[in-house]
Amino acid sequence: MSTKNKKEIDVDSGDDSEMKDSVKLSKNRYLTVSTFKNKVRVDIREYYVADNGKRRPGKKGISLSLDEWGKLKDNMDTIQTKIEEAQGDSD
Repeated sequence: MSTKNKKEIDVDSGDDSEMKDSVKLSKNRYLTVSTFKNKVRVDIREYYVADNGKRRPGKKGISLSLDEWGKLKDNMDTIQTKIEEAQGDSD
């Protein structure tokens, strides 16, 4: 079993693709599923590299309850339509 903190990853190991219970969204952004006070949360957060070479969670991000996550998922079609409309407006 790994002793590595699930919210900390060694950048020099070349293993920065994903952390436990997470999905890499971009170079420094991860979506992480965790439990806090017996409640499951979906956390989208920016990470930074600490002085010790480990990737650590930063202050920028959002933590969604399962209810909020469900509403986001349920509205994906509407969100996609709004994205397409916004892209059309930028032409």
